[in-house]
Amino acid sequence: MKFLPFLLLLTAAAPAVERVPWTTSRVEGSPEPPKPYRVERAFPQLTFATPIETSTVPGTKRVVVLEIKGRLLSFPADESIAQPDLMADFTKYDPEVVEAYGFTFHPQFAENRFVFVWLNLNMKGQKSRPNGSRIVRFRVTEEAIPHLDFTTGKVMYEWMYGGHNGGNLRFGPDGMLYFGTGDGGFAHPADERGSGQDITSQLSKIMRIDVDHPSGTKPFSIPKDNPFVATPAARGEIWAYGVRNPWRLSFDAKTGALWVGDVGWELWESVIRVERGGNYGWSITEASKQAVWPDRPRGPTPILPPTYAHSHEESVSITGGEVYYGAKLPELAGAYVYADWQFGTFWALRDGAAPVEICRSTIMPVGFGIGADGEPLICDYGNSGGLWRLARNPAATNPAPFPVRLSETGLFSDVAKQTPAPGVEPFAIVAPRWADHASSERWVGIPGTSITTVAAKAFGVLNAGRWVFPEGTVLAKTYSIEMKQGDPQTRRALETQLLHYDGAQWAAYSYRWNDAQTDAELVPARGAERTLEIKDAGAPGGMRKQTWRYFARIECLRCHNLQSNTVAGFTPLQLDRPVPAAEGGQWELFARLGLAPPEEPRFADPFGDRGSLEIRARSYLHTNCSGCHREHGGGSVPSVLNIETPLKSAVLLNAKPIQGDLGLSDGRVIAPGRPAHSVLLYRMATAGRGHMPYLGARLVDDAGVLLLRDWIASLPPDKLPPAALEAEDAEYTAIATLASGDPAPLPALLGTSGGALSVALAVLDGTLWGDVRQQAITQGSALADPLRRDLFERFLPESQRRRVLGPDIHPEEIFSLKSDPKRGQALFSALCVACHRLGDTGTDFGPDLSHIAAKYLPPAMLEQILFPSKIVEPAWQLATLTLTGGEVLSGFIVARTDTELTLRLAGGATKKVSPNIVQKTEMTRTSLMPEGLLQSLTAQEAADLLAFLAAQK
Repeated sequence: MKFLPFLLLLTAAAPAVERVPWTTSRVEGSPEPPKPYRVERAFPQLTFATPIETSTVPGTKRVVVLEIKGRLLSFPADESIAQPDLMADFTKYDPEVVEAYGFTFHPQFAENRFVFVWLNLNMKGQKSRPNGSRIVRFRVTEEAIPHLDFTTGKVMYEWMYGGHNGGNLRFGPDGMLYFGTGDGGFAHPADERGSGQDITSQLSKIMRIDVDHPSGTKPFSIPKDNPFVATPAARGEIWAYGVRNPWRLSFDAKTGALWVGDVGWELWESVIRVERGGNYGWSITEASKQAVWPDRPRGPTPILPPTYAHSHEESVSITGGEVYYGAKLPELAGAYVYADWQFGTFWALRDGAAPVEICRSTIMPVGFGIGADGEPLICDYGNSGGLWRLARNPAATNPAPFPVRLSETGLFSDVAKQTPAPGVEPFAIVAPRWADHASSERWVGIPGTSITTVAAKAFGVLNAGRWVFPEGTVLAKTYSIEMKQGDPQTRRALETQLLHYDGAQWAAYSYRWNDAQTDAELVPARGAERTLEIKDAGAPGGMRKQTWRYFARIECLRCHNLQSNTVAGFTPLQLDRPVPAAEGGQWELFARLGLAPPEEPRFADPFGDRGSLEIRARSYLHTNCSGCHREHGGGSVPSVLNIETPLKSAVLLNAKPIQGDLGLSDGRVIAPGRPAHSVLLYRMATAGRGHMPYLGARLVDDAGVLLLRDWIASLPPDKLPPAALEAEDAEYTAIATLASGDPAPLPALLGTSGGALSVALAVLDGTLWGDVRQQAITQGSALADPLRRDLFERFLPESQRRRVLGPDIHPEEIFSLKSDPKRGQALFSALCVACHRLGDTGTDFGPDLSHIAAKYLPPAMLEQILFPSKIVEPAWQLATLTLTGGEVLSGFIVARTDTELTLRLAGGATKKVSPNIVQKTEMTRTSLMPEGLLQSLTAQEAADLLAFLAAQK
């Protein structure tokens, strides 16, 4: 295989490597219509260090930019300007200044020359600093190149600095100074100070003060028409409250309306047209969409919904903008234009209508301001460090046709043979994921002569750093499968997947190969399925029937997420593989660049001959599981499976399972030395409820199961009580008896989850054979307990298996059946009691279901089971606590005081923890109830279970 000659790891000593440019790409745009606007650089020769706010000196053509670290710069509004002038360095005014958030000029600037600046002071190692946020007034000199006169600095207002601090300050049309404060805390726990609804607090508010009329010893006064002036104990400065972290406020220059972008918590971002005395719900609720702390005391006015709420599927950190009144884009006149800081997406919002997405960009818009020409300027907090503007998108009137066939992409010179076009390079990875018996081939194309670069401090080891890709990069992968297992001549292409970087973000597409194997067509955004019948001598009856899933585009991006750098396979870890030097070996390229891999690989082919058993097992978990199971990857349990995380920090060894122990006695996520007590292995081995991985594959990977079994068995076990040791010895003896041909121990082994798992593993690895093997499959697949039964049913011929619901569930099919609550009770005992109580039975971990029918009707119950993360009440959001000694605890917070936090752990036990030893708290917004709970049940079983729950009134 020829390796990528363009893979330039840009270190100082790395020589350039020539490559053939890819010139035939036709992958551009998207199947959806292009947006009407794009961003273009303003003052292209100027670069700033994390600019955060911009404006224009009133009455002039001089632009002012504030950098977050405290420098204020100005320059003439000339596109050719190459060097800004220093207007102020606030660290020289006060060495304790660590951040500057905003500035605004006084409405009578021509007379008084006042500018007001928001400064934050060093917290000195503490979580917060009283009066560490302050608004300081300065006088601007009248020189041609103005600067701030620090001798005139006067602190006008102060409040606590720490955690969420809010955003900026602006004068309203009434001459009053408005600014927004955050709740003073961090993401978790939400609003830990209880500031949101507390009108005696300065935090979590929109404030309004009069800076022109001092009051007593204060350099400001409180306007008499502020809403809570007469409310006892209230802060009279409050104009509105219940905001979490108001990031950028501005006024409509014509109507005077006050707009705020309020950064959300777990699920929603808010855009608010602020009303006098308005209560916007935090932290009772998030955007009036999700309850957060519903039982907390509420403020004195009703909770109002935001003007619009964006879900975290489209926005994760809102930046408030400006109402547009420029001359260049008159069709936007009167629209509130704002953006998302992380995705670089822009919207236009008008009263009474939903916002319209108008632009997607590569920048990180952190602040807006109005330029000297009346056009909005945008501060990019990202790599450019520049100022930008909105401009018309030429592609909007002449959109590029997105290729609907693989042959139209320009990736292949011969599609049927999958011969790559010049400049499209094949590559191979160390550890391909398990894909239901399919194999894969990979290519990467980068248009023109662009190169990848490394975004890292250094690239000293192969698993450090992230590559930054040029616009137009495409990674492609074709999955093929042998229609007769073991016969390469019967291989047929199923789909070709594309990841496309449009310069702003990655998008995922799939192409389905036709039966003639001549081309492939673009799969709809929602995905598709096809049924395959594979001749397989190793399958029951010699035939394997399987469903191939063409994943929806959004499903692809659940694994190809930002936390995994999107391109999960094209990484230094995955490319560190030996191939013959004659084929341009990848190691040889690394060596030429001075980056030879270590002798002991950090990542390895799970089924190869390099690397220790642990490295190979963890490489398997990394490839198949770490898309979700990594920090902030979206997994609903605290276990972390990417190999970069040290094993001791991965919450795996001896960790109590959060989503149920599947009936395993003393079950652990991984029980060192005890495979039959390891929930992770059980989930890999079962084809039914709780099977993992949840996305990407549906069939059990036998080789992967045995690899993980062997690794777990090799781990030094903890010391066990005598009774547990005796039970395990008896289990080993029983398996040995079965292996000798004596089926006598079979019923006892199948009577426990651990015993059933041991039997299933013995079937899988060939320890059991002949009649004993067949008896194990027959008896195991006839068990009433679905958790144990699902370990064996896959060994039966297709015609003998139960017809289960699978992933495509139709509620009407379930509700059309006559149900039996008594049968449903047996299913409840098998499936639900590991987490839930019902009367005197079950485990006090998840919600008590004793009166579930009083809360939900059967259709709503079914929806909650099918989509458990759709509504997650705050009390049932998983808390993961990292303690000072390195211990990690996960569970539900059931009580909290200033001196003690009570956590309910898996299994129902509680543990009290002092807040002083908690280093980090993370909350998981996905439900701990696993998705796909009903997939391994028949429609009748699901109907019976719902009937039993419907009787619990």
